[in-house]
Amino acid sequence: MNATIESLFGPPSEPIDIPAFIQAATAASIDEDNTEELLTVADECDISDIRDDLSNTWNNPRLSAYLSTNHDQLLIALNSTTKAARNKRKVPPQDSLDLPPDVVALQNHLGAVKLSCWKLSSDSSTFIRHSKISDQNVLTQVKIAPEPSAQLSEDKNAIVTITVHIRSTWTPGYINRSSQHALLSSQTLGDLFRIIPCISNEIIAHDGQLGNAQEPRQSKGCVVCIGNIIYGDGHCEEDYAQKLLNHLGSISKDKPVLTKASTTIFETPLSSLKLQVNQPYWLLHKGNCEHFLVVDQIRLQHTSDLSSGYPLTLQITPALLDLCRACAKVPAALSIIGDIRLGESPCLLCASCWRHMGDAPDHNVTVRQLPKYVLGW
Repeated sequence: MNATIESLFGPPSEPIDIPAFIQAATAASIDEDNTEELLTVADECDISDIRDDLSNTWNNPRLSAYLSTNHDQLLIALNSTTKAARNKRKVPPQDSLDLPPDVVALQNHLGAVKLSCWKLSSDSSTFIRHSKISDQNVLTQVKIAPEPSAQLSEDKNAIVTITVHIRSTWTPGYINRSSQHALLSSQTLGDLFRIIPCISNEIIAHDGQLGNAQEPRQSKGCVVCIGNIIYGDGHCEEDYAQKLLNHLGSISKDKPVLTKASTTIFETPLSSLKLQVNQPYWLLHKGNCEHFLVVDQIRLQHTSDLSSGYPLTLQITPALLDLCRACAKVPAALSIIGDIRLGESPCLLCASCWRHMGDAPDHNVTVRQLPKYVLGW
């Protein structure tokens, strides 16, 4: 992991001792038997008035449409000098005289807000970005693990939220969020590794003969680096961690000082680690497939949390499909191997472009259907 990757996160927190955090947070929490104190705190923290106003506004189609249109006009005004904004379709402003009475009332209500930070200034465009594919979520609800390894119990557990990032395919110096998961502190690094959706796991395995493909298989070996300690998979004596140390031993300079842990990822619970929030940790598997694990949150379990199904998957970013190398318009569907007419082998083409290419010049050309991305769904 280089300085460029680390600069995209942070600042990191101090190392958190999870068992000590659970003990301190439990001692500071309100006794559930103290009904009077619970009611007092609930009354002080009540936001039902704000929630009701928001719900009534967004459930009204006319008011929600006005807010969306007004927001688009505001962004266009802020970014009117940029090239991207000039190419966008302009949204015509609405005449306040033509607005319905309820929209005018909402407009006056928002205009009466006295917070100086409520209205965006011209400098706000510096901090506004367009939506990215990593902002999307293919899940419509929280996904429980296919083979849950833990559930909530009377023993206090911390819930650790971890986001998984991967390198950007078009800009290797940057990363994109690929998924987000929630684990109990009693679960291990191996439990996290098993549920991480990765495109590398969708690659069809070959048995050594060209074109004789098998089903996609789950990755078994990996190494996780936390601080200066690396945790291997333990599947054999020379696992991923040992291979990494052997490789670093062949480097003469600028090599990091790493120590192999005495336990494997399947024997290392999160509660035994001193994790830092906003600090990226490195995971390697499938040869050169890298992931960066970032702890977003460590908190106590709550009565509203799911009681079972851990580790949970909270978000999965849609997979980016490779475009056809010929037309560059639609996703590729075929992998062409050994065709001298193409500039690379294998070459990814859509079915239409391959059909227009005509018959292959010789029998050594192999055509394979690209696998569908399942990503653990």
